[in-house]
Amino acid sequence: MRTLGRVGGVALVLLALLAPEAIAAAPKAGAGYVRGKPSVRRAVAATDNSGRMDANDLDMFVTNHGSFGWDLTTSEPGLRYPNGTTKTALFAAGIWVGAQVNDTIRTCIAEYSQEYAPGPMYNGTFQVDQPAFKNYRLEADNTTSDDYLNWPSQPVPLGQGAPLDTLGNPLLQGSTTLWSVYNDADPGRHTNGSAGRTKPLGLEIQQSTFAFTRGGALGKIIFIKFRLINKGANTLDSTYISIWADPDLGDASDDLVGCDTTLSLGYCYNEGADDAVYGLACPAVGFDFFRGPIVQVSPGVYDTLGMTSFNKYINGEDPTSATEAYHLMQGLKKNGSPLHVNDNPLQPITTFQFPGDPVTSSGWLDSGGNDRRMQLSTGPFTMAVGDTQDVVCAVIIGQGTDRLSSITDLRQNDDEAQTVFDLNFDIPSPPPNATVYVHPLDRGIRLIWGTEPVGTNSANVKLGQDFHFEGFRVWQLQSNNSLFPPKVVATIDVDDSVGAIYTDLHNRLKGGALERTLVAAGTNTGLRYSIDLTTDEFHGGRLVNNKEYYFAVTSYSFDVNNTATFFQGLNPIGTISEVLESGFKIVTAAPRGSNAVLRIQANQISGDHVGNQVVVEQLVQSELADSVYHVTFAPDESWTVAGVVTGDTLVTGQGNQSGDFDYPIVRGFMPRVISTKPSMIFQHLASGDSLDLSNGGLDSAGVYFLDNEIGLGLEGFHVTDTVYHDYEIRILPDTTEFCWEYNGGGASPQATFRCPFEVWDLGANTYADASDDVKVTASIRDDDGSGSWTWGDRLYFRDFAYASVPWGTAGLLSTDVNPANDDRTLGRFGFEPADTSFTNNNPLPPPTRIKIRGGRLYPTDVFAFRILPVGTSPGTIVGNDIKKILAVPNPYYAHSAYELNQFDRVMKFTNIPAAKVVTVRIFNLAGDKVRTIRREATTADEMARAEIRWNLTTDNNLPVASGVYIYRVDVDGVGSKTDRLAVFVERERLDNY
Repeated sequence: MRTLGRVGGVALVLLALLAPEAIAAAPKAGAGYVRGKPSVRRAVAATDNSGRMDANDLDMFVTNHGSFGWDLTTSEPGLRYPNGTTKTALFAAGIWVGAQVNDTIRTCIAEYSQEYAPGPMYNGTFQVDQPAFKNYRLEADNTTSDDYLNWPSQPVPLGQGAPLDTLGNPLLQGSTTLWSVYNDADPGRHTNGSAGRTKPLGLEIQQSTFAFTRGGALGKIIFIKFRLINKGANTLDSTYISIWADPDLGDASDDLVGCDTTLSLGYCYNEGADDAVYGLACPAVGFDFFRGPIVQVSPGVYDTLGMTSFNKYINGEDPTSATEAYHLMQGLKKNGSPLHVNDNPLQPITTFQFPGDPVTSSGWLDSGGNDRRMQLSTGPFTMAVGDTQDVVCAVIIGQGTDRLSSITDLRQNDDEAQTVFDLNFDIPSPPPNATVYVHPLDRGIRLIWGTEPVGTNSANVKLGQDFHFEGFRVWQLQSNNSLFPPKVVATIDVDDSVGAIYTDLHNRLKGGALERTLVAAGTNTGLRYSIDLTTDEFHGGRLVNNKEYYFAVTSYSFDVNNTATFFQGLNPIGTISEVLESGFKIVTAAPRGSNAVLRIQANQISGDHVGNQVVVEQLVQSELADSVYHVTFAPDESWTVAGVVTGDTLVTGQGNQSGDFDYPIVRGFMPRVISTKPSMIFQHLASGDSLDLSNGGLDSAGVYFLDNEIGLGLEGFHVTDTVYHDYEIRILPDTTEFCWEYNGGGASPQATFRCPFEVWDLGANTYADASDDVKVTASIRDDDGSGSWTWGDRLYFRDFAYASVPWGTAGLLSTDVNPANDDRTLGRFGFEPADTSFTNNNPLPPPTRIKIRGGRLYPTDVFAFRILPVGTSPGTIVGNDIKKILAVPNPYYAHSAYELNQFDRVMKFTNIPAAKVVTVRIFNLAGDKVRTIRREATTADEMARAEIRWNLTTDNNLPVASGVYIYRVDVDGVGSKTDRLAVFVERERLDNY
């Protein structure tokens, strides 16, 4: 990076008169300098400096004029690692091209100023700037973005020649792609005072920057493909391409560089054990030419070049002319003299500086750490007019436990990336992420996610790999950055034979040794799509209301073609296989942080009320619209959701009634049909009403208790068959009915006595239709061995027709009627007398009918619900009670649990009802207004936030003093609350006097 030192007044005037690129060339001070900002060459309106490649662990700025890894908008470093932090591993980088035209050196430079202009060439020269000359961004599974829909694939001048895939769609490489095109044909752009200022080369460069959203090596790599096209009028001889970089790895003052010629890798690493930014585990950053230019080595024989030279220089030793820059590209010294190993003229000539191995401390190594520049180049080659060359490089990060193991990790990542490149990136991909929704509960969080990855697979025949989806993992994270070690909260996997999965991985804490590692602790419990979280996995205890927590749900797959059983001793404990896991898509959630309506209970407006429910989860507040819907049912119990006013059908043919969360999500909500089967048991009353006996209880006459003998409520009555028929028990006035003697699941003999019960199968979903009712057989368990039905003897059903039985036949067994013995033995009905003086069967239970509903949903059943967008009704967790608004923590003692670091000051006003406008005013005890905070919500999500933050500053942005304050919260349309709060700030101490 370039820094301007402090200069006197006259010098400042002189610098101000210089061209911007001359200012950019001013050297930085030595170690211990105060970093400033290099001057940015302000380009035309078409310049796009805002592109970001942030698909994985790296977050890199990408422009449309040859510069990358530099935030030109702020002149700050432009490669953040880890993604989500402010730590940086690279200050700036760019592509340089040098060639000879009629024996004259020409260059085009992207350094601290850029000589490329956005856009493609046309008719041999540059074009007038256009807003369309920008970075275009493609993302996996997103075909509706503006960039996708306006992909400039048509030839110039109608388009820009952006690449298409084999189906004619915008070419997505990796998980995210940035594409732009630029050229060096504008002579007015060739103004770089260090290494440029030549005539144009006439090159157009199409740049594709892409990365994969996944873990492992690919999670620390960004690929850059340059397509160079000679659209000028001259043949370019002895052409070289360079990747130039100013690494600034953390603290720039202790950088060292080196190269690995076997990998075409140039890299930067830390000199000391402890970096001022990264600490003891300082990463290494590198660049690799995965593919260089193709050159003809003899007639009909071609070769692909890799890295052909590696050079470095420190701040202040920059090239000062195009000739010096070209010499560096060639692997020479700036003055054109050759490099010698160890800088010793007696040693062999080389084009590679520092190809030694810092890990083993062998070979020629860099020393005297400082603010380095490094340059890896490939060439020479010739480009005739119209020739095209594709060059692919990558930015790679490696991080171990210290500076040297980071180099080892960098090499391993580079090697894996080369394999992927050699396969043309045709590699199995992890399953997609499920969409995650958050319901903030009281001291808890409910996560609900979609089914997108279920059933997916990704294979590569050449690799012999086929990865099938296996499950989900739920994570809690310490922040919105996945690189701080997260914790697995739950593993939810397919119920199959796989279970726990182990993989042989390099343990980078132990020098890269292979270790068998548990990577997915599956338990074959079956898939589900929600989880309620109440415990803080990092700090223990319950989740704290209004405190932000960070969660993610990843999906994982395993290679079904390459598995083995993992044994410990003789015991199988899991499956050995490679696992692919989706990246982290982190969601932020605060318990009791929402005033939205999260759940709606639908009302049944038609049909018998037998305990079935429709529950509606409101998941995406911004998509909810106030409207009424009906849920109706077909004869097969499949269901449909349709709008009442519009008549439009949202979903139809749905079969899930389990009550899980595997339901469709439409217009921001999830309708959940929940069927209870069997749903209820009730006694018919003479008035036409009924008495619910689903959990047993005293009959309407007070004569007996209906009991299942095992106390499990409805489940204990054991009346669930596979088709959920309705049944009816008719209690007769005398013991006239033939029956079986209960024999468990075995064949039942005809009982020697008769019973006072008829049992009727009323059919499936034909409750109101008597035409298909069938009288079936009863079975009695003679518990007291009395030889007759008596109080306490249990009643069961054998579900075949009563009329089909030749009652009275000697030795009759139930299997004589049904040899397969596959009739269902249902029920467990005990009749216990309320009057303990009753004996035997005297008297009999009073005649009545007891109906068992199977719980099926009928075409006559209709449920209605109304969607309630935020603000239309009191929230589920935070309602409209204005009295519950609180300032927390109160009192504020020097810090709060909501603060992320020592510089934060956060107090919250919580439990705020939903309203578009909320105003908080804070006064001191003298009545002077200290601060006004006004939130005017423009989105449903903003309106749903049940809290407002105060950073303990005044309207003049000054810190408040310790003391007692009065606050008033005005919630538009709901009401106001006035209360007190106390603030105690820490004592400020001066370090300098």
